[in-house]
Amino acid sequence: MTQTLSLSSAQSNLSAKPLVSVIIDNYNYGQFLSQAIESVFAQTYPHIELIVVDDGSTDHSEQIITAYGDRLISVFQATGGQGAAVNTGFAQAQGEIICLLDADDQFYPDKVEKVVTAFANHPEWGQIAHCWTTMNAASQKLGKNSSNVLSQGQVEPLLLQWGKYASGITSALSYRRRVLQQVMPAPPRCIIDSYLNATLPFYGAVGSLNETLMAYRIHGNNIQARNSNVDYLIQARELIASYINQAAAQVDPSQRFDLDRDVDYRAYRAIAQGGVPLAEALAIIRLSLQESYAIGRSPRDTGIRLLHRAMCALFPQQGIAVLRQGLRGYVRTKLSRRSAPEV
Repeated sequence: MTQTLSLSSAQSNLSAKPLVSVIIDNYNYGQFLSQAIESVFAQTYPHIELIVVDDGSTDHSEQIITAYGDRLISVFQATGGQGAAVNTGFAQAQGEIICLLDADDQFYPDKVEKVVTAFANHPEWGQIAHCWTTMNAASQKLGKNSSNVLSQGQVEPLLLQWGKYASGITSALSYRRRVLQQVMPAPPRCIIDSYLNATLPFYGAVGSLNETLMAYRIHGNNIQARNSNVDYLIQARELIASYINQAAAQVDPSQRFDLDRDVDYRAYRAIAQGGVPLAEALAIIRLSLQESYAIGRSPRDTGIRLLHRAMCALFPQQGIAVLRQGLRGYVRTKLSRRSAPEV
């Protein structure tokens, strides 16, 4: 078994009213940026510093940021990637707690207050994730994240076995500074939530709040919205495996994650190969069920993942359509075509 590097009690304790650093990373999201900034200023918790890092935007982001003057800390840098932007923000941050916010998302007003309270009540937690709603470009609510079940506790065994756990997206993640600095700086071009979710659990327990505390915007330009680029998805899973193994090696060099245990990786490979033999498709289905049981996913989330992965393995073209539209959108499209009147 791996041994997580635990914090001492002195490292775990917070001051009575800890400063919270909110880091917004921005690249050409000027149309949404002011909403993200205002959502931080609207927090019920008062002890916050806001750091906005603009990663070489070519739109009107600079004007929006500079208009806030000294109400926030602004940094403008040449384009380096999301990891580079968060690295810059972390280097500027003075807070005991770090909250991340993508420039196209929004916090709900009590988010920071509830995160601070949770860290104070759980000194063993190094990371906190919480639930979120989704919204479109016009800030219209689309729904809630598919599962309210987020992992909690020592999750590094799940990373070593399955390459994942029920984790949060970037704007739903918060950290103790002393834990986060163990895995910083991040690779400059990384997707920051993928990197942190894969590495931080080797340095402390993760916590979760079964509350909806932010809104995640789906608008077509954000990288994690409906991505049907199979080569990219395969490379992303390979990168995550490398992050896991690099972090695990710092704790116990004998522990490694086997990429063949990554069900998503095998499902994406099935699409890339144009389908797989029935034995491999059944193996993907079996692994999907085992993974969901181990992680503790909800029945709904388990069913969605199982159906999607089975389609990737058995009907790769339909699997691509699900990647592009999402399962709900795919089903709607199919039903609308069947109900359309014949001409």
